[in-house]
Amino acid sequence: MKDIDITRAIRAKSDQLNADDLLAGPMTIKIRDIQVVAGEQPVSVYFDGDDGKPWKPSKSALRVLAAIWGANAAKWLGMSCTLFNDESVTWAGVAVGGIRVSHMEGLSKPREIKLTKTRGKKVGVTIQPLLLEKHSQADKWKERLFAVAEDPEKSVEDAWGKVPAEIKAELADDIYDKLIAMQEAATLERESDPDATANALNDAIG
Repeated sequence: MKDIDITRAIRAKSDQLNADDLLAGPMTIKIRDIQVVAGEQPVSVYFDGDDGKPWKPSKSALRVLAAIWGANAAKWLGMSCTLFNDESVTWAGVAVGGIRVSHMEGLSKPREIKLTKTRGKKVGVTIQPLLLEKHSQADKWKERLFAVAEDPEKSVEDAWGKVPAEIKAELADDIYDKLIAMQEAATLERESDPDATANALNDAIG
C-alpha cells in the first residue's frame, strides 16, 4: 500500500507556525528573514518553505536564540535550528503545547541555558548541536570556527586569521560578524551563570 502523507491537511489554519503544525514531528528551519513589530508577539521569523507563515517565538525561545547566536537578530539570518511541540507548555493552567527549540547550528556540544520560569525561579534548558550535512571544505571550516566561538580559551579573531583566502571566499560574507556575535553571547552567558566556572572545571577534569 502506498504512503499517504496528511501533514498539510492537519496544519492549523493560521497566519503563523503553530505548535499543532509540529504534531507530526520536529522541524528544522533555515532562517531567511526576521521582522520586529509592536504587539504581544513582536518577532516574526521567516524561514525557507514557510508558506508565508512565520514562526513567532515566545520570550523563552527568543532568550535561547539570543543566548547562543547573540541579541542582534540580523546575525541569525542563514542559521538553522530545530523546533518541536512541547506538549507540557501551559496557558491559564491548561496544557496547550508550545513551540520550543531543541537543536541549534553553531554548537559543538550541548549547552544549558537558564530560563526564568517564575519570579525568582530559573530552570535549565539544554540545547543540542544541530549537525548539518557538510558538503565542502568551507562547511568543515565553518564548523571549526563555530567551535572556536563558544570556547572561552580561543579567539575568533586568531582563528579567522588562519582561514585560507579561498575558503573565506566560499563562506557567507557576514560569517565573521556571526562568529563575533556568538563569541560575545557565549561569554555573556558564562558570566551571567554563577555555576559556569564550576561546570567548566568539572568538564576539564572529567
